[in-house]
Formats: sequence, structure tokens, C-alpha cells
Amino acid sequence: MKYTITRKSGNVQIIDAQIKSVRQHVPMLALSDLHFDNPKCNRDLLKRHLDQAVKRNAFICIFGDLFCAMEGAGDPRASKSIRPEHMPSAGGPYLDLIVHEAVEWFKPYGQHLALVCPGNHETSVLKRHEVDLTDRFAHMMRSSGAITVSGGYGNFCKVRLEYQKNKSQTTIYSHHGYGGSASWGRQTNAFQKYMTQCRADMYIAGHIHRKETFPHVQAYIDTRNKVKQRKIDFIRTGTYKDEFRDGAAGWANERAMGARPLGGYWVEWYFRNRNWYRKIYETDI
Repeated sequence: MKYTITRKSGNVQIIDAQIKSVRQHVPMLALSDLHFDNPKCNRDLLKRHLDQAVKRNAFICIFGDLFCAMEGAGDPRASKSIRPEHMPSAGGPYLDLIVHEAVEWFKPYGQHLALVCPGNHETSVLKRHEVDLTDRFAHMMRSSGAITVSGGYGNFCKVRLEYQKNKSQTTIYSHHGYGGSASWGRQTNAFQKYMTQCRADMYIAGHIHRKETFPHVQAYIDTRNKVKQRKIDFIRTGTYKDEFRDGAAGWANERAMGARPLGGYWVEWYFRNRNWYRKIYETDI
């Protein structure tokens, strides 16, 4: 099974796949807040999840903050916490170094990494330096033969599946997120806000380094005036920035915010009894 990704605009993509056996599942690995260039990024865990995606023949979507990108010249957020390979002594401008290293690291996953959207860390760099890290990363990945495309901060992605002329279409609306680390209730209300503003079958957000998923059911009247229900899923992805692994100081640690859940979520579509279904579950840690 191969995936075809069509980029319709800066914030609209279509992912197509066709299964040949009813036993086949179509998995998506949904991630955000990797902070890949940060020294506290748990790259071992990230690699394990990406390797699992390859083994399962999943497509991978990153919904913001692939990069941390806070150590550039003049950046008021700089903490001088930087990987040696990104130091000026490594022989290049800081932003170039972090993008080039990320491209080389993600190349083995190029046939599975479908979508990369910007988060607040990437948009901050765009505002300060007029450099679009997400778009540059996606362009370099595609130049190396990958299927990767870039998306928007608020983004629509349509997943179209087919098995023996039985078709399924799932519209995913993703928004990286906004605000600080607010209460659970406030962050859950954010999903309700997304739902009132954008029609979709699945809503995905990140940003606050928390994890949760819950279903919602919406009633409607079909073309035959029958009352039906449609399932809506909400997913809040976690992070790979593990500030509590070594007990050292870090942004969240210094603010007594507690450990953050690592990893993301799997979404699997499958065909049974003449219908398409999907299930959602956490990545392992």
C-alpha cells in the first residue's frame, strides 16, 4: 500500500490510499511538539515510534513544533541550551544547521512522513527572521524523494481510502494550539471552539504538551430524512521534549508544571462488515 499526497493549498491536503485485503489497516501516526533540535528531545523514543510507523506501513503527520529553534542570534527566548552540532563552530548559520540535520535524520522515513505543519516555534522564527522552517524542511525532504508536504497552523487534511469500491473519507482539522498550559477544562473547551468554527470528522491539537482523546457524537438528518449519527474524534498529542528525564532545570520544570506525557497517538482505519471504522490509541513509552 502506497500513499499519495496532494497539496491543494497551503492549508489543504488530500491523502489517498487503497487497501487490497480486508485484513489491512491504514494507520496514521499523529505527533506534535517534537522540539527535535532541543537537547531534551527524546530522540530514542521518537525513533522507536517512527520505526514502528514504517513497520506498520503508516503515514506520519506532525502537527506543529517539529523544531524548537530558539537559539538563533537575537532571539529573546534563547537559553543557550543547544546541541553541539548546531553550534557556530559546526560551520553554518544556526537555522540552516537545524533544518539540514533534521532532513538527514528523517530521510529514512521519507516514504511515510506525509505532512508537517508549523507550530508557534516555527511561526516565531518566520516573524523574526522571515524564514519558513516547515516549508524549507518539507521542500528539502521532497527533493530527496520523500512524499512530505507542508501544511498550515490551522489545517485541513482529507484522508480518502478505498477497498473494492467501498470508499471512506475522513476530514481532519488540526490547529497547533494557543495560550499557555491552562486547566483541562479550558483546553477541552478549545476543541468545542474548533468544532463550531470548522466542520471535520477529527480534530487534532498539540502545543500544551498534554495528551487526551475522546469521542463525540453528532446527530443529523440524511437525504432520506432519517436521523443518523456521525462520530467525531478529538485528539490532543503529547511531546518528545523530556525535561524531567535527568531532573535538570528546564522551562516546565522551573515552573513546577510537572512531567509531560511523551509520544503521540495512532489512528487506524479498517474495513469490516461493509463499513469503514477507525480506532485511536496511544503510542508506547
